[in-house]
Amino acid sequence: MKSLRPLTLAALLTFVGCGGDSTETPAGDEPTEPTEATEDANPEVPPITAEDLGEEVENITLVPSPVETQKALERAGIETQLASLIESRTYAVADDNSDNAAVRTGVVIADMLLSVKTSSTEDLLTHLDQVKSGMDQLGGGKDIVATVEDIEERVKGDAVTRDELLRELDELSGAVIPELEFNGQERIVPLIQAGSWLEGANLLAKAVKAADKPDAADGLLKQPAVVDYFLEYVREEGQDKAPAAVTEKLDTALKTLKGVAEKSEPLSHDDIDTVIKTTDDVLALL
Repeated sequence: MKSLRPLTLAALLTFVGCGGDSTETPAGDEPTEPTEATEDANPEVPPITAEDLGEEVENITLVPSPVETQKALERAGIETQLASLIESRTYAVADDNSDNAAVRTGVVIADMLLSVKTSSTEDLLTHLDQVKSGMDQLGGGKDIVATVEDIEERVKGDAVTRDELLRELDELSGAVIPELEFNGQERIVPLIQAGSWLEGANLLAKAVKAADKPDAADGLLKQPAVVDYFLEYVREEGQDKAPAAVTEKLDTALKTLKGVAEKSEPLSHDDIDTVIKTTDDVLALL
């Protein structure tokens, strides 16, 4: 199965820049450019969904990137920065078990992307070193390790702005890493994505709970197909299967999240509490 790839920042900026509007101009009418005032007229816009993105990014897949998640919150009128909700963790991403290492690396990538514009140089370098260690452990290849080392050197030399770095790291996460072969282990990319998705879902749920807007998470959490995609790889048997405690908890958590994702009515406060507890339990095991 081809891995689902998160939305890249370039595609997201294309959508935001064009206002997401791909409707045709009626005959005889002059086309008008969307203005900032028009977009700000109704701050209570719904969260971004794949359908909202229209023709500009027709090949978008359904796994939201951390950058997309933050943008969706902003469009829903929630100003909370997800980076402010990240818990301090010390992950040994170079785990002997590749499944564990993959999920942990995904969590680190999510945290790095969300905090890159506000974190200290020391914290950013720690994240980069963890990603490099994870890529090396997982067999991502010399090129990806060298790429991360190049980024580290530019960060140390203050030779790249944080905005430039965000664009570069988002592309690395959304387009480069999903194309790596990882020594033929097809489950690695989905598990990296699962780690990023779990972290993003956890922080998103906490943000909408604090803002008392549970339904603002609908567009990003109601994705049963994404949950099924992850479940397929979690349940796969083989030498690289994660320790039972982690695998069983992740399987249970994903089934619970699928139940939330399949709801037809808007998400409630109880649903958000369920997402928070479920994802907290898995993240605590890593």
